[in-house]
Amino acid sequence: MTQTPEPSVNDIPDNELLGRVVRGFRPIKRGDGGIYLWDAVMNRFGIRPTYAKQLCCRFGMDPYKKVHRS
Repeated sequence: MTQTPEPSVNDIPDNELLGRVVRGFRPIKRGDGGIYLWDAVMNRFGIRPTYAKQLCCRFGMDPYKKVHRS
C-alpha cells in the first residue's frame, strides 16, 4: 500500500498565493467607510502605493474598490 504525500504550501505557486491574498479582502457595504484595496494591499505586504496598485491590477482587481480595514 503506497502512501500519498501530504500536501504542502510549496505545491502552490507564489503567484497563486499572492492572488489569494489580494482577492481575499472583503468589500464593504455602501456607506460603511473602509479603505481602498490598494491601501490594504500596501499595508499587508509592506510595499509602496504604486506597487500595491500594480499588484491589484495584476490580479484583475480594481485598486480603488473600497474594502474593510484588516
